[in-house]
Amino acid sequence: MKRLLPILFLLVSLICVNAQESELQLDTLAGGVSFESQKEFYIFGDVAVIGNNILSKDDKDAFNNPLANNDDTKMRYVDIDSDTETFSSSQATLNLPTDFKKIAYAGLYWTATYAYEKGTRKEQKGNYDYRGNGERSTVINQIKFKLPNQEYQDVEGSVIYDGSENVTHAINSPYVCYADVTKLLIKAENKTGDYAVANVKATEGYLSGGSAAGWMLYVVYQSPTDNPKYISTYHGFALVNKEEPLDLTFKNFKSVEKGDVKTSVVLAAIEGDSDLQGDEFAIIKQKDGTFQSLSNGARFQQNFFNSSITNNSIKNRDRLPNSENTLGFDIAKLDIPNYNNTIINNNTSETTLRLKTQSDRFYLYFTAFQTEIAQTYFDDIVQENNPNASQSASVAPEIVRAQPESVPSYDTKEKRKPYRYYKRGLNSKAYKYLKNKKSTAIAGIEGGYYVVAGVFAESARAGKWTSKLIKKGYDANAFINPKNNWNYVYLLRSDTADEAFKLAEELKTNYRYRDAWVLKANLD
Repeated sequence: MKRLLPILFLLVSLICVNAQESELQLDTLAGGVSFESQKEFYIFGDVAVIGNNILSKDDKDAFNNPLANNDDTKMRYVDIDSDTETFSSSQATLNLPTDFKKIAYAGLYWTATYAYEKGTRKEQKGNYDYRGNGERSTVINQIKFKLPNQEYQDVEGSVIYDGSENVTHAINSPYVCYADVTKLLIKAENKTGDYAVANVKATEGYLSGGSAAGWMLYVVYQSPTDNPKYISTYHGFALVNKEEPLDLTFKNFKSVEKGDVKTSVVLAAIEGDSDLQGDEFAIIKQKDGTFQSLSNGARFQQNFFNSSITNNSIKNRDRLPNSENTLGFDIAKLDIPNYNNTIINNNTSETTLRLKTQSDRFYLYFTAFQTEIAQTYFDDIVQENNPNASQSASVAPEIVRAQPESVPSYDTKEKRKPYRYYKRGLNSKAYKYLKNKKSTAIAGIEGGYYVVAGVFAESARAGKWTSKLIKKGYDANAFINPKNNWNYVYLLRSDTADEAFKLAEELKTNYRYRDAWVLKANLD
């Protein structure tokens, strides 16, 4: 940041991820907080992220000057509503797909630089002298949150980091808070619509290094997708400066076995200026171990954190105010350009992200990673037979495919072939794996091989599927696994692996039963 009074930052150490504890460990700066795993999901679904800045040059109008930065801007609270109980407020719109099934998770973050209430500056011999007025409030974790078509409600979060308590960051006292608001979104009648956050505290006026503030809502939802996904979120607080890069390593997944590996990330930071160059975001290339700098139409290789809120190459303008320059507040959601799987290969189980800067320092407080995973990997998680998967992740067992249940019609112009499945025999690796794998212990059921046609978290949905299978002529039944309370709908229980395997393979030749699999239970 320009004219920033010199502060010495000490880089501590690099620690690696523990796959079972799912704890992301990374280069941590003195006074910061190590990034830790917050939530993990194995799910058929996707994510949505929204947010907005809550400090700007004007309290209601959008600010679109791309050459301005928060160092030289007299900041004031954004306050879009006429509510007498709010002194700061801004809004963003959440758009969920019409076919989304349910909310799996919603995390709300708010962050700011907050050394005092208001600041002034005076130039002296080419430098600025900063003065603060008004004692900083000790309560930074209480805000107001408004869901679509609702009134504000009070939300109290946890403080992830408070820079006022550390000499290293006391000059601008950045902080970040977090609240799990999943239950609020689940209960809301309207989940798509306008969300508002109010009463986030920050320094108005001038602050050494610039003042910035904003909020972010990160949502995981279940919806039809072609392949299951691994989604992982982390939060903490780390300064990225020009001394050394910041590396983040992700594990606990296995990418799809064939085809394109589709991966995306979300990053959130404060203090990245629009007009200051030199900050980069990169990902390791699996083939040679080098790092590939990432960019798109909204973010550039040498100025990735540029005071904007973006979804891939598009700036998110569905906000109020919808400033193009958010003056030190960044949210970036982007797909990794993995052409011909040159960055992330098939069957990959680990990747590393790298953030660095040559001039403009910034604070990273949130990151999320998601990738499509192999169906066999997902099946083993549902069966509790995957030792490499995260043991603390939330698993959505119901398979919600993007394709319809019935056999689809194909447009001949697209030259897509009809669904065809080639059955595997008793000499296949799949059969040998079934025979040799450890069985799953499930209380209350007879030991054997179960041909499973669906797993559901909700008993009502399992009942409907069971009834539908019975009408089709199958001897369908269901049981509940006491360990996870999931409902397993099965078509056969057999004492032999070959009988169950043959039926499962036969079922897979029918498009609507392509996800059938064999559960080996209570045989060890």
